[in-house]
Amino acid sequence: MRTLTLFVVILFFFIHSFGQNIPNPNSTTRPKVGLVLSGGGAKGYAYIGLLKVLHEINMPIDYIGGSSIGSIMGGLYAIGYHPDSIEKIIRNEDWDKIISNKLDRKYVAYEEKLFGEKYLFSLPIENNKVSIGSSILGSLNVDLMLNRFFSPVYHINDFNKLNTPFLCIGTDLITGEGIVLNKGSLPRAIRASMAIPGYFAPTNYQGHYFIDGGVVNNYPAEQVKALGADIIIGGDVQSKLITDIEDLNNIIKIMDHVIGYQRIEANTKGLELTDYHIHFEMDYSMMDFTEFDSIIALGERVAMQYYDELKSLADSLNAIEYSPPKKLITTPLDTILINNVQLIGDESLKGELVSGFFNEDQNTTMALSDIEESMKYLSGTKSFNDLNYKLEKNGEETNLKVYFKKAGQGSVSAGMHYDDNYKGNLLANFTLRNIWNTRAKFFTDLFLGQSPRMKSMLIINNGFKPGLGVELDFYSFDFSTYSSGEKTNNWQFDNFSVSIYTPMVLKNQTLFKLGIKYDYFKYDQDVVIDTTKETAGKFIEYGEAFLSLDIDNRDKHYFSTQGIRFEFKAKYVSPLKNMFTSDGSNNYYFYFKLNYNKKISNKIVFKPGAFAGYSIQDKERIHKQLFGLGGQSKANYIEGFVPFTGLRFIEEFGLYSGVIRTHFQYNFLPNLYVTAMGDMGIAENELKNLNTDYLLYGYGLKLSYDSFIGPIEFSVMGSNRAKNATYFLSIGYPL
Repeated sequence: MRTLTLFVVILFFFIHSFGQNIPNPNSTTRPKVGLVLSGGGAKGYAYIGLLKVLHEINMPIDYIGGSSIGSIMGGLYAIGYHPDSIEKIIRNEDWDKIISNKLDRKYVAYEEKLFGEKYLFSLPIENNKVSIGSSILGSLNVDLMLNRFFSPVYHINDFNKLNTPFLCIGTDLITGEGIVLNKGSLPRAIRASMAIPGYFAPTNYQGHYFIDGGVVNNYPAEQVKALGADIIIGGDVQSKLITDIEDLNNIIKIMDHVIGYQRIEANTKGLELTDYHIHFEMDYSMMDFTEFDSIIALGERVAMQYYDELKSLADSLNAIEYSPPKKLITTPLDTILINNVQLIGDESLKGELVSGFFNEDQNTTMALSDIEESMKYLSGTKSFNDLNYKLEKNGEETNLKVYFKKAGQGSVSAGMHYDDNYKGNLLANFTLRNIWNTRAKFFTDLFLGQSPRMKSMLIINNGFKPGLGVELDFYSFDFSTYSSGEKTNNWQFDNFSVSIYTPMVLKNQTLFKLGIKYDYFKYDQDVVIDTTKETAGKFIEYGEAFLSLDIDNRDKHYFSTQGIRFEFKAKYVSPLKNMFTSDGSNNYYFYFKLNYNKKISNKIVFKPGAFAGYSIQDKERIHKQLFGLGGQSKANYIEGFVPFTGLRFIEEFGLYSGVIRTHFQYNFLPNLYVTAMGDMGIAENELKNLNTDYLLYGYGLKLSYDSFIGPIEFSVMGSNRAKNATYFLSIGYPL
């Protein structure tokens, strides 16, 4: 086919040239060339090599058509991106984050971080029912990326008016029909063309719900031919249909194989119309987006094998009618003058949520990065579905249209956790959002096992304006006390509390609370050594007035590499009713906790920390209002209990306490970490004992594996209070 095409081109040139008295190449019309790029997910990175060759040989490209990844690569080339710029885009993007739709932790609402970072899976609640959801992955990061890179042509609604006329293919979800997309919003059309079924949610565009165009037409040569192309050059990264069942050994291969059934006819027609078919055979899958280095290199090697043939064609075409190389200098916009902001979605949420993230003032110059930030902060509230924005030219004005839908009613989540302090627990969470069509959210955590707990929160987050929070907390757990390494007693703590406060949140990273609290606290002791002590349970009811400040700007909830976690709390506690032998104790209680993460190298993170607590009690010393050191639990049921390397769980109590820790985390293999730990501190009931004679110190090594069920950790430790080494095992995210 390609030899015949080249012959026709040469013959066409000679007939037109020698049929005139004076040869005039400029008066002849050369054949039109169409470039077709198939879909194939991450394998489409290989097209960069083909685009480099076509640009180097000055191949005149008159039309471009693509499907799925082919629509992205072809679309970028069509609007004037140089192949080197496209390669830079591919290399600079965080594809793990884009494809998984992960948000940086800073965008996640504070209350969502408090309740949503310890579960293995979460299912949405829709129409009062638990559902599976329409896709595995969200698409906000993909949408933002497409809007950014196609921003230079936001004002063009007819794709024939691009630097190179362009089309892509989408599949109507309802009818299964392949539809040519060549008008409207270019980034939205490309998003529709690449909505891989099951991975990304269907795209609502121009009255249709689209899924990946590759489902029915993954190689739109026929449609490019219809535009007027005489010669078709085809880039193809499609996998051949698998005939051996043993090769269908993972879900990605099975999905790609099943999707491929419907596109056989389009492929057959397309290949018949193709003059130069360049197939990129590879072992990579369509979801190997992080393998860009290898796929780009493979694409360049394959494309160079066709260099001579393609150059001969380009030279022949340019001899008939010379086409100057197109200027490929397109870059994304940095800023844009927005004349109007239009919020398009559920009316009940506009004033409560969206307007707080987008300034609706007219005639404002906006940075695209700021628009993206606002969209991510909106997404981090988890109150929305189908978040997207569009830049639209309307006469002389430019409008920013922000599209949103109210998210489902909430979610249910589940997980598990075991550690040597709180033992084994199954975890469940129930969350409601957009209650009463406002910012109100309701969360309930249930820990079912040897240390049960139920914690619920109703919160109205008004940002840095005062909001409303109500919390209920019940827990029950036991632990032992020691003297010189020997067990002396066993304690059972039971607690129920209700608190009401006003929260103020700054940029999802700082939470200030001012409120009051009611507590019912009971303990039982099982005496081991001194049998003359009382063993009956005691309880006390008391009230609190408190203020607290929390800061959390860590990049990760676990295995953090940067950021801090800081807590400060001050409260006044007064007994309401008690069964203590005395009248109880008024208590002034202060503490702060600081954990800092500083990345020293790609592998090593310095993780220092500090804790200080000060409690003033008039009479009876209430264990809940003491500070306890020991164990390795990252989260404790009682706020004044903190981990200490080498000590058993809450081995040391005191009214006055301080800890300094120095930890170094080394990521020596993927998902494997070893941490060197050193802690020094003190916990005493008398100020006079705060000296080096009572100093505690501990040391140890911790091996951690970042698994799909959460961190799995094993620690070996020692201290100046333990005769022998101590050990700690933890499986799953902290409680």
